[in-house]
Amino acid sequence: MAKDYYTILGVGRGASEEEIKKAYRNLAREFHPDLHPDKKKEMEAKFKEINEAYQVLGDPKKRSEYDLTGQTGFNSGMGGPAGYGQQGGVHFEDYGFGGFEDIFGEVFGRGGRRRGPQRGADLEYRLDLDFLQAMKGTEVKTTISRSTGTESLTVKIPAGVRTGSRVRVAGKGEAGFNGGPAGDLFIETTVRPHKYFQREDTDIYLDVPITLKEALIGAEIEVPTVDGSTRIKIPPGTQGGQKLRIRGKGVPGPRGERGNQYVTVNIVVPKHIDERSKELIEEFSQLNPHDPRRGLW
Repeated sequence: MAKDYYTILGVGRGASEEEIKKAYRNLAREFHPDLHPDKKKEMEAKFKEINEAYQVLGDPKKRSEYDLTGQTGFNSGMGGPAGYGQQGGVHFEDYGFGGFEDIFGEVFGRGGRRRGPQRGADLEYRLDLDFLQAMKGTEVKTTISRSTGTESLTVKIPAGVRTGSRVRVAGKGEAGFNGGPAGDLFIETTVRPHKYFQREDTDIYLDVPITLKEALIGAEIEVPTVDGSTRIKIPPGTQGGQKLRIRGKGVPGPRGERGNQYVTVNIVVPKHIDERSKELIEEFSQLNPHDPRRGLW
């Protein structure tokens, strides 16, 4: 049966060239026989299979032929992928797809000779956060997978992160080579939208409905903030759409400073009123004549 090269590399059929290349890099680094001297024969077979898959999927022409027919003119048994041949050893100069050293420059030098201590690869992890967790900061427990196994970590997420923020955890990436330091772990955050808070830079916005009476004669009302409820004053004569500022109740900045919260008031009137209320409104209009459209056009 034809081999499923997509499964071998662990990518979907719609994977981009960069995704295929990244998957190959990770697998080749993980299964390279020189890194597993105790399981060299097993790793040689796995490494050869990974390389074969990449030679097909990493070449647009071969990949197109493979996607169409499930096969390709490439034959691993006849002039096939460079790598661990019958004589053993890696022949880097045989790689006709960008050079093995381009993939493993951080581990091996020219001709396959080992370099000195090399830093381990960085790892990336995606994390979903609740809006309030992102605003206040939090600690999350997660499990990180590495080529050497898995590790459970408790990671501190600073206050004020947003979607796309990257939190660095030093030394928690892949292990180094030849005594080199470990790489870092980078956690990229995605913040879920809140039911009524909206963030713009370091400020938070909130829509609050008020009554006609509160708008006309003023009032003190309770509104939510990311720190809990607080009371604000509605000035007499407040207009619909007017913004009221609450200082220091916005998003924490990197140096501890905070933005503001802005409350946008929306005047809400009853949909149904009785006859007596209509009479009072008419009387009010006569006592307080006002044309809000005068002079607009």
